[in-house]
Formats: sequence, C-alpha cells, structure tokens
Amino acid sequence: MWVKTIISTVLLTGLISTASANTSVYSKSSVWKVNDQQAFTALMSCDTAASACVAKKMQQLGASAEALSFSAAINYEGYLANFQEKGTVDLGSVIYPFRANTNTAYVLLNAQPKMINTEIATVAGLEQDASFKQLKKKYKNLEFWGTNAAFVKVNKLSSGISYVFNYLLKDGCRACATPASVQVAFRFNRQGKFLGTRFVKILQ
Repeated sequence: MWVKTIISTVLLTGLISTASANTSVYSKSSVWKVNDQQAFTALMSCDTAASACVAKKMQQLGASAEALSFSAAINYEGYLANFQEKGTVDLGSVIYPFRANTNTAYVLLNAQPKMINTEIATVAGLEQDASFKQLKKKYKNLEFWGTNAAFVKVNKLSSGISYVFNYLLKDGCRACATPASVQVAFRFNRQGKFLGTRFVKILQ
C-alpha cells in the first residue's frame, strides 16, 4: 500500500511539474496598450526607471496587472509593446524609453527560461567564418552589433524550433559603415528549452 502511495505521489508531482513548465507566463494581456508618445511623455518624468514612479505612470495610463508584471520582470526599464503567439515559444517586442539609443528589442517568451533577450554581445563561430575574415581585411574595426536585431523567420524542425534574426556588422561605431549583416539562430528543443545561439551566415 505504501509503495502504491509513493508511486502515485511521484507520478502526480511529475504531472504538476510538466504542466507548470508548459504554462504561458506572458500573453497579449502583458502588452501595455498605450500610445507610444503618451507613454514616453509620462515615463520620462520619472527618475530613470524608478520602479514606483514607472508603475504609477503605467497604472494611470491603463496598464493591466500583467503589463505591470512584465515591466517589473525587466526592472521597469521598459514595457511589452507587442506579442505574437507562435506556439512553443512566442515573440514579443519591448520598448525601452529611458535609453539614448536602440529603444526597441525583441524578446522570446514562454520558453525555458520564460524570457530571452535577443540583445547579445557576440555569437560563436562568427570570427572563424571566411566571409567575416575577408570583410575584416577591408574594415579594420569591424564588429558584431548585438542590438537592434531584425526578426527574419521561425524554423520548425523535428528536433525543435529556431528563431532567426539579422544583426548588423559595423565598422567601429553606431554611425560608421555597415558593410554586412549576420544571421543568428536562437535554438530550442521541442519542449521549448533554450539551447543557445548559432551563427548561420553573413549577408552582404
């Protein structure tokens, strides 16, 4: 009897854990439905993402509890402006009003972990690529620009899915030449576990 009870408890715990892992934390309800100019005007009166001030301003402009929860998850530095349900892993875009540059960024949602920022410092394999090496000879200060990614597509495979984004290659500064872009895949298994990024190719 004790054995049956233990087995039943283990099975039940496993089912609960699986259900919890697959539960979506973010949805269209997490979007702050507000005019962007109104949002910027209101939030910029706060002292650089001060949490209490940002939360108060968002509430005054009709932010839902879910929208406030998302903003809290990113330390009130911005808010979710758009949400696209894609299946195992969803796509969102965030607005960061307190930044001087690059005020928007994509995030991957409801995976494992629940939020993955597409702003990355580098991608493995890029500097070993023959095309990159050729460009480096011409543009001595060439570097991977890991912000302001452009969404390309979702690849659905038998082993999982991957989100593909394009990133710019800059010759040393934001205003400098942009000789090419880099395609990067964010890879997930079938259960939505994040497996890391992968260099795909250079686009010229």
